[in-house]
Amino acid sequence: MTLATHARPIVIASVGRIERRLVAWAAEDARAVLGRDVVVADGVPLPSHAFSRQRDQWRAAVILDALADVKRADWLRLLGIVDVDLYAPDLNFVFGEADERRGVAVFSTARLRVGAEITDRLRRRAATEAIHELGHTFGLRHCSRPNCVMWFSNTLTETDRKDVRPCAEHARELAGAMEASR
Repeated sequence: MTLATHARPIVIASVGRIERRLVAWAAEDARAVLGRDVVVADGVPLPSHAFSRQRDQWRAAVILDALADVKRADWLRLLGIVDVDLYAPDLNFVFGEADERRGVAVFSTARLRVGAEITDRLRRRAATEAIHELGHTFGLRHCSRPNCVMWFSNTLTETDRKDVRPCAEHARELAGAMEASR
């Protein structure tokens, strides 16, 4: 896949405190899989009102709102990376969440770190979740193929089983959506 450098970039930013290398790795891996210009932007503050004391977790939708507020028109998509435990109503947790209409997504490394003392494992998990959430911003839905990056992961075992790339069907859908949204 050749890198499209004249189109609007996909932008990745830390939200709150997170290691710079994880953000850089996510950008590098997303660039390799998507074949698009992926750049790292300045960090975004973690909105304190996203925190639920009752759950001891952070509501992903509130972080998506913060990302949508800072997303520039010349950015194709904005992906935020956090290191806090995320949730959505009616779910115990989420690895990430996306908003296709606004072109923003977020994923968390907090649960991805479990059993990932090996740096390569954490990097691969982060790449998988980054591509998954970016896929949602381009309109991709969950896949029925367990090895597809668009498979809904409810456990780290499922995340580890997935490829960082979409299946052939989702790859075609993604390529068409990216082309249409230049």
